[in-house]
Amino acid sequence: MLAARRALTSIPSSASKAYSTTAAAQISKAQNGVTVASIEEAGPTAGLSVVVNGGSRLESSKGVAHFLKNYGFKNNTKRTAFRITRETELAGGVLSANLTRESIVYSAEFLSGDAAQFAEVLGDVVSSQKFQDHEFGDVLQQTAAESANAASSAEVAVFEAAHTAAFRSGLGNSIFATPAGKVNNAAVKSYAAELFKSGNIALVGAGLPLEAVQKFAETYINVPAGSSSVPAAKYFGGESRVEAASANSHLILAFEGAPLNSAEYAAAQVLRFALGGEQRVQWAAGAGLLGEAAAKLGEGAELKAFNVGYSDAGLFGVYASAPSAGIASAAAAAAEQLKAVAGGVSEQVFASALAQAKFAAVSGFETRLDRLETVGSQALLAGKYTSAADAAAALDKVSASDVAKVAEKLLSGKATTAALGDLYSLPYGDSLSL
Repeated sequence: MLAARRALTSIPSSASKAYSTTAAAQISKAQNGVTVASIEEAGPTAGLSVVVNGGSRLESSKGVAHFLKNYGFKNNTKRTAFRITRETELAGGVLSANLTRESIVYSAEFLSGDAAQFAEVLGDVVSSQKFQDHEFGDVLQQTAAESANAASSAEVAVFEAAHTAAFRSGLGNSIFATPAGKVNNAAVKSYAAELFKSGNIALVGAGLPLEAVQKFAETYINVPAGSSSVPAAKYFGGESRVEAASANSHLILAFEGAPLNSAEYAAAQVLRFALGGEQRVQWAAGAGLLGEAAAKLGEGAELKAFNVGYSDAGLFGVYASAPSAGIASAAAAAAEQLKAVAGGVSEQVFASALAQAKFAAVSGFETRLDRLETVGSQALLAGKYTSAADAAAALDKVSASDVAKVAEKLLSGKATTAALGDLYSLPYGDSLSL
């Protein structure tokens, strides 16, 4: 069957996942220039993912990456979309597609003996897609539905607005297309031609030997040589304010963060969980310093921290939500907690935050699709594999003083604020005393 694997881009949460580890991964290069990787897994099922470097970050037209993601598994020169669906169902497999700011991922999960069949299906997505005009209507409908679903979540909408204010273009490009983008079929085809090059693609297998993945890449992925140039991310900071009818008003106060897998990112992760705000026990109040602050604000108030890392940049901040009458107090409370942690955190808060950061690090490898996408992105962007154990080890090097230093550095930079809801009640960024 086909599935649209597309988690909404909201404030990252790991509270629902369990501890896990991941087996070793190998990375190599196929003769055609495609990066290949294999994750050791035992069992009767396996998985493959084509990870394409680019995502919404490199898009040439607003929203075109979202459309390209949804063009996966449509008609190609070898199979019709109906045939792809039918053969997948008969084999008991699952096909899915996912989009992030830095990658587009097409994946297949299947019985191990059917690996070659699904390797060909995935290879055809990037090698022989037709991009027919009559199919564009279906892609447009699916894309519009996903964008509408995202827009219905105020948390997602304000998070996207914060990225745009912080980075403007590149990482500031939303992963959701909007009608204002006016994407057409020719634009999608053009973006595919720009991205689908050997240097931009990784084929990652889970439960399959590296030799088999390499053979699949050389047999089924037939794309031009080359790679896309990725301009360095630049943080600007700024403010975005959007009037919206909503029961609550929403505000993000953010700062320039650190790239993924950097020492500063590890310290920021511990800071994120020291601030907290996420509900970690059912029916209980939010955890951490922000959880305690939110509990004092009254019913309907929510405060939580986030830390998002990309290959060469990051965004750290606090999300506040409250009824319009209380949003100014909620935003002020969030700012006060940010200032407080710059002065240091207690040993108890630090120990708890460190444990939660480790939990988040290993739970990022929890599902097979998580592992395939993570390893593929690492192989393309860094050329090496960073395991859950590596991420946990990096966190062990973080001290309480490192957390205070990163908080102080964050607050010394230019702020980004994004407000959505009743703008009459929502404070401006420069009114928050930092």
